[in-house]
Amino acid sequence: MVTIGDVAKQAGVSKSTVSNVFSKKRPISEDVTKRVIRVAKELNYVPNHMARSLAIKKTMIIGLKMPTVKDYELSSFETKVINGVVKKSSENGYRVLLDRIYEGDDQTNFSRDPVDGVILLNPREDDARIVQYRDSSMPFVLIGRPDRTDMDIKCVDNNNIEMAKEVGEYLIGNGHREILFLNASYHMTVAEDRKAGLMQAYDNYNMPFDEGNVVYYGQSTFSNASEYGYVSFLEKIKEKKYTAVIADSDRVALGVMRAAREMEVDIPGDVSLIALSNNETLALETTPNLTSVELFPEKLGEEAAEVLINMLNKQLVPRIRTIPAKLVIRDSCQDMKHQEA
Repeated sequence: MVTIGDVAKQAGVSKSTVSNVFSKKRPISEDVTKRVIRVAKELNYVPNHMARSLAIKKTMIIGLKMPTVKDYELSSFETKVINGVVKKSSENGYRVLLDRIYEGDDQTNFSRDPVDGVILLNPREDDARIVQYRDSSMPFVLIGRPDRTDMDIKCVDNNNIEMAKEVGEYLIGNGHREILFLNASYHMTVAEDRKAGLMQAYDNYNMPFDEGNVVYYGQSTFSNASEYGYVSFLEKIKEKKYTAVIADSDRVALGVMRAAREMEVDIPGDVSLIALSNNETLALETTPNLTSVELFPEKLGEEAAEVLINMLNKQLVPRIRTIPAKLVIRDSCQDMKHQEA
């Protein structure tokens, strides 16, 4: 079997240099890196991850915890987050262990995976996972905002309050008053922040905010996000003449579009629609093209991995890194002021 020593001898470098080329623990010149990789390929050398882990007393594995529900397919947002985490981790010699925790499982059943640190998605109020990892002294980073009582925790997040305020002001500025908000799950901190942002938009226009216009996604009630959008729109449009809908995600927006077609409600002629996520392929295939908010999920994943790796290397990191979201105007919104004129 080919060893690291064989590669080092033929490449004319030390064994530690070969190790650093593959682990990326220390910078190695481009010429040396190319020579080592070329020799390794010629000799069919494969790095022994377990042996290296034992030698440096690290697993070189990052855990990525993604709560989900049974029979749930990953969204475009989640897939891009994973891509970002994997990209940044691999650049620094780490592998990623993906753990899709089912929402219906006992969340107090603490998973002790062989990892050096953990990235947690979808934080919620009174999140038991945060308590568990903190008590275990396991380094961890959140993608999303922690509960108000856990504000010392490292996290990477969008500017959700400002983003929701911008979306609300865009719609109100275009003449919309009755806006239906199909929010995320009630217990998630992102749902709280986005509602707060929309309330600020109404306040800036000196308009009252109706809590009854906010619906929360109950994952135990709906089989998927599209059904949530579909059923919620059908029910709420009977109660009030809404002229705009803000959907928590593009999948929720698709459900709204399906319900609107069945009810012969025109988008955007009768109801404007904005999704608080941006699957660009999907948005451009819908009719009309869906106005969305770009959350830069791959960047969120990259930044979360970088923060965690810096923590593992005992480097100082900021408590929060913010990735500004961007409103992408397409064809699913109507200016009501021009319509009235």
